[in-house]
Amino acid sequence: MTLSNSQITKLGDRLRQGETSKEDLTLLDAFRQTFSGLDEQAYPVIQTALNSRQECTLTKRKRKTQQSIVDKLIRQPKLRLPQMQDIAGCRIVVQGGRQAVLKIESLLSDAFASQAWQAESKSRNSEGYRAIHIIIKADKKFYEIQLRTYAQDIWANLIESLCDESNSLKYGGTEQEQPRMQQLTTLAESFDNIDKQAHKVNFTRYQKNIEEAIKHVLSH
Repeated sequence: MTLSNSQITKLGDRLRQGETSKEDLTLLDAFRQTFSGLDEQAYPVIQTALNSRQECTLTKRKRKTQQSIVDKLIRQPKLRLPQMQDIAGCRIVVQGGRQAVLKIESLLSDAFASQAWQAESKSRNSEGYRAIHIIIKADKKFYEIQLRTYAQDIWANLIESLCDESNSLKYGGTEQEQPRMQQLTTLAESFDNIDKQAHKVNFTRYQKNIEEAIKHVLSH
């Protein structure tokens, strides 16, 4: 099924307004499936670039679910569905801090440039979440690489483990969750400081610093 940009935009508008008919969900699934080709092209480029890098863990993410897409459209009223950048992608966790991640970012940027692909890096810092997102664009579609330090990945996984079905902690938390949210924000700041100094210590010491920060922050 071929969908025009206008059809996809109008579909997103209907989904944002809560008009989730069976026909629209079928269209949304068809749109999700159009990312298969981009996924199959981008992922091998990343695998090849990281082939000799033992400090990286590469994980292909599942395609963004229908409900996650609808939820994001509601959270971001100005976002057009064709411009959503994280429907397909992967995650890379580096066993190190900021400098180690920047080296991998440069490596991947060069790899995609050699294939004449458009790639743009963005530093993400929101509600405690930190990472570098490399956005690949091809054929008017986007592929998102989440590039995290070891500490950033621990923080993100901690948030996932604490979230209930509403996932409110991931987006700033409810009024009742603010004390916990403040702890998590403080922890993210501690992790950021540890990441900036990670290149000065070995990985074992780096891990120990993370463990100590967790104990210190979450015990208060």
